[in-house]
Amino acid sequence: MTVYSHTRLALYEKCPLAYKYRYIDKIKPAEAFTSIEMFMGSRVHDTLEYVYKQRKKSPMEKITLSEMLSYYDFVWKKNWADDVKVIKENMTANDYLDQGKLILSEYYQTYQPFDRDETLSVEERIDISIEGFKLMGFIDRLSVNKESGHVEIHDYKTSSHLPDVTDLQNDRQLALYQIGIQKKYNFYDKEFDIIYHYLRFRKEIRLQKSEDELENLKKNIVTLIQTIELASWENDFPACVGSACRWCEFSPVCPAFNK
Repeated sequence: MTVYSHTRLALYEKCPLAYKYRYIDKIKPAEAFTSIEMFMGSRVHDTLEYVYKQRKKSPMEKITLSEMLSYYDFVWKKNWADDVKVIKENMTANDYLDQGKLILSEYYQTYQPFDRDETLSVEERIDISIEGFKLMGFIDRLSVNKESGHVEIHDYKTSSHLPDVTDLQNDRQLALYQIGIQKKYNFYDKEFDIIYHYLRFRKEIRLQKSEDELENLKKNIVTLIQTIELASWENDFPACVGSACRWCEFSPVCPAFNK
């Protein structure tokens, strides 16, 4: 049985043909590479994962900024590879290395000593079943707020774009994780906060989802998956041509792009 994810569903919504190339045909891009922005974001995530694991393991031990940045340097060097590419002109890998340090330093100043909540898990896999369809995802951090008692689902973003709150209210990913967490931990009597951390902007956006919103989300996901499976049965995956096509990893093999 196919296991879906938010990323997988979002790609179908963006371009059904790209979905087919990646998940059905399993085409490997001719010139696969990792963007430096993605690489830097992953290393920031690695470092925050380390900080909260250390905090959970040894709650009485203080984590210093120096320790935090040293770990960031360590995972940067450990994971660096030749396929990491800098696209923007007048930018170097060291510029992005420094950006990550600034992001982490500002996060440290805002949240240390990291005791506002109790971390339940970091990078936890969540498996979700909705009307027989299987979905999965990974939560950046799950915690319980010590003051409110609310369960908090944290998502860390290093994007240089700050979306409108209305766009986040329509975002499916963290609400989907809430559905999985409620069932896994039997948290049906708990209040939930969905928290987006836009790290470049030092901005924390908190949202809550009503039961009606969660039920509508389930219905929409079922409808979307049924549409995808019908497309698979009929082999009907049209291309969606737009300005983003030139950045698509499948543009070399896409007939719509080549036209």
